[in-house]
Amino acid sequence: MGNKHYQWGLYLVLGTTLAFAAFLVGSDTQAPFTTQAQLHRTVARIAPEVSGNVLAVAVKNGQHVKRGDALLSLDDSDYQLALEQAKADLAQAHQNHEAREQELNVAKATLVQKQQTAANAKLKLTRNSKLVSQGLITQEALDDSQNAATVADAAVTAAEAEIARLKVQLSDRDGDAAVELAEAKLAQARLDLARTRMVAPVDGIVTNLQLQSGSYLNAGSPALFLVSDGNSWISADFNEKGIAHLGTGTPVWVAFDALPGQLFQGQIANREQAVYDASSANGELASVTNDNRWIREQQKIRTRIEVPGLDPALISGARASIMVYRPNTLWGSVSKLWMQVIAQLRYLY
Repeated sequence: MGNKHYQWGLYLVLGTTLAFAAFLVGSDTQAPFTTQAQLHRTVARIAPEVSGNVLAVAVKNGQHVKRGDALLSLDDSDYQLALEQAKADLAQAHQNHEAREQELNVAKATLVQKQQTAANAKLKLTRNSKLVSQGLITQEALDDSQNAATVADAAVTAAEAEIARLKVQLSDRDGDAAVELAEAKLAQARLDLARTRMVAPVDGIVTNLQLQSGSYLNAGSPALFLVSDGNSWISADFNEKGIAHLGTGTPVWVAFDALPGQLFQGQIANREQAVYDASSANGELASVTNDNRWIREQQKIRTRIEVPGLDPALISGARASIMVYRPNTLWGSVSKLWMQVIAQLRYLY
């Protein structure tokens, strides 16, 4: 009787082993399963756009913040001075602009004077041309009149050029280039001053906060990170044998290591269409790897999976096991049962 029990026990173990092996082999092509899955949440990298010493930190690590909430402030003394300097430069530019307008008015008056002088010089030249033919004046007097008319014309040309130069400087709608440059510097100074107060660009949870008052931050250096609790997805790597069941919209079962006993339903949002090939990088020669193994490792396919209503307590990077669900089929029932077992096993490991 003892031998019978031993024999049936052995059959049970062998049968279970064979059934489990068949399940593992068949699942790759009928209901793909993977433990290589990881949760991702959108992470905002918060870095100052200006440099300075940290004046105050308004949040704590792990704190939930809303968009627009204060995060930290930098010492703004230098930026206040820069703003005042920019205001003074703009006032100086406006004064220079007004001075150029006055110069333009003077140049216009000068042009009228030079034009009158040129006209008188031309009249005198005309009279002297008649008088020299009558022998009433010398040729030298006529030459002097000719030179005076030429000089007067040149003076008119110079006055016109001066007016053109001033008009070019004052041709912009809002003033000359110096005024526009000063206004741009003032706007930049105001923007830099505003950037010494950092606020949350999105809703999220503060993480990796290691700052304290007095720390110096360079522009562009990460100060903290905000983990969004509204945008999340799972990246899962399946064996390529199951590609036929990895299409967009395919339902899946999800069991998180962090939430033992709980099973979630999701679906495949999309599938990556390429993987990195280390042996043939772009623009480089292929690097051929010799391998004498008879059975090679299977290629993985990266998929993105969406699971609605995830627990906010799940961190970005949480591990998960995933299996494709095929409703109204034998494999659909098997996959659900298997994933329930996996979810319960998470209590143990």
